[in-house]
Amino acid sequence: MQHIHRRNVPAAALSLAGLLAFAGCEPEAREPAAVPREALAATAAPLALGLGGDTSCIWGSPDCNLCSPDVPLRFQELRDHGEVLGFQPGPFNLNVAYPGSNHWQGIQRLSTRSGRLLVLSKRDDAPGGNVGHLVHMATRNGEGGRFRSNRLSPSIKKPEDTSPPGADAAVAALPVLDGYRHGGGMQAVGSILALPMEQGPGLGRIALYDYNPSLTPSPFAFVHGETATAGTASFTKLSDGHFLLLLGQVDANTLEVFRSSEADLHSATNQWVRVDTWRKSELPDGQWGAFQNLNFVTDCNDSQLYLVGTRLGGLRWGAVSDDYAHLYRVHLDGHMRLEHVASKHLYCSNDGSRQCNLDAAAGLFVGPDRGLILYGTEHADDGPGSTVKMVEFRGIWADSRCRTDIWHAYVDFYDDSNFSDRGVIFDFEDQGLKNWARFDDVDRFNDKTSSVRWCIPPGYRVRLYDDSNYKGSYRDLVGDGTLHEANLNSKAWGFNDKVSSARWLNE
Repeated sequence: MQHIHRRNVPAAALSLAGLLAFAGCEPEAREPAAVPREALAATAAPLALGLGGDTSCIWGSPDCNLCSPDVPLRFQELRDHGEVLGFQPGPFNLNVAYPGSNHWQGIQRLSTRSGRLLVLSKRDDAPGGNVGHLVHMATRNGEGGRFRSNRLSPSIKKPEDTSPPGADAAVAALPVLDGYRHGGGMQAVGSILALPMEQGPGLGRIALYDYNPSLTPSPFAFVHGETATAGTASFTKLSDGHFLLLLGQVDANTLEVFRSSEADLHSATNQWVRVDTWRKSELPDGQWGAFQNLNFVTDCNDSQLYLVGTRLGGLRWGAVSDDYAHLYRVHLDGHMRLEHVASKHLYCSNDGSRQCNLDAAAGLFVGPDRGLILYGTEHADDGPGSTVKMVEFRGIWADSRCRTDIWHAYVDFYDDSNFSDRGVIFDFEDQGLKNWARFDDVDRFNDKTSSVRWCIPPGYRVRLYDDSNYKGSYRDLVGDGTLHEANLNSKAWGFNDKVSSARWLNE
């Protein structure tokens, strides 16, 4: 057998000027190029009976999101501990702090530009401030899959202590408009972003930005609410080609429901028609919470719409300091009804400080493999070197391309024998970014592994060693192109809390 290495190929990284030039746009505009259209304030006919979400979307489409098959199962299969990410502030004073009122509020990953763009919203009360930033994750994959951690170093034990690459940085901003200094939890459909704004001179509103023609867009439409608050925006394409938009009032306890009158959101005749209002009191006590973010997702199997809400704390249980995601089934049968389906306790730290906080920004994404990915940030820019800390929560089966493509193969290590608690993932592509000859150098995971999941194509394997430097007794995780899991505490394996080094081998 041979020990195989991944050759180091520098990722393509564009500068701010280069990225904007590539997109065919100018540096950020501080004012809208044209007066955006307003929402129609009238109440129209109720929601159509049996209407569902769009399932025809393909990866890279400008104005729709991919569906995910069996959303409840995918939700429950989110890995409860994620991989840490981060980004640099670039040329900006981000003006976020914690504790403090100026902090991150929402995050979305766009499908444009190969899925390497994030938009983050925030509150900013500084003169000339911004309610959001565009982040170019230039070193990450351009295939729409999970980003994987960009905070790995062979010389630093903990990813939490590692700075992200300089190329992964904020590259543009969304300026405060008309005095609305608070951008809330948001959602993108393709690369059209619905950003709620409040703490301005008038009614709370949702601004619509289109990142398809420009990476420094101005709003092309506003949708006004009935009160001064607009904390969340939930946005999706329906099965009839029209769009559904929810504006969440304070703590999302009231959701104003809007439907586009046209399938083309840029049409001069499109109006956002208020068709319904949903209130927290419509659910039994203990089935709704003060959500920071609410994102739609559609099930491929039956066009069923769901909402994923994120917050600190469970609904009827769970400490108020715990990070939770909650899943709701959305019924559109003349009146919008919500049904609580499941809760998921997530962890924003492995063995150190918090790397995200679901009381701050969080957002859902579906990539070409149709799996769910949830992103979360901390409140501020208190990562190494004043960077922004993030976590990527992906499914327990990390990459669907692992069956035949070695570059997408992985082994997922867990601290507990029931596939829970903290862990580390050993991606073939990233094998040179940590010192896998000493697990003590890999987030101090020496003699911690009690269970593993792996997916490796035929002709390859990962060897687990009892001692550092690839010594001592060993066990092999053999690749055959299928998904595997093993409890190392079982009699069949007899290798609980023994793994001290590991490496990739081919036949």
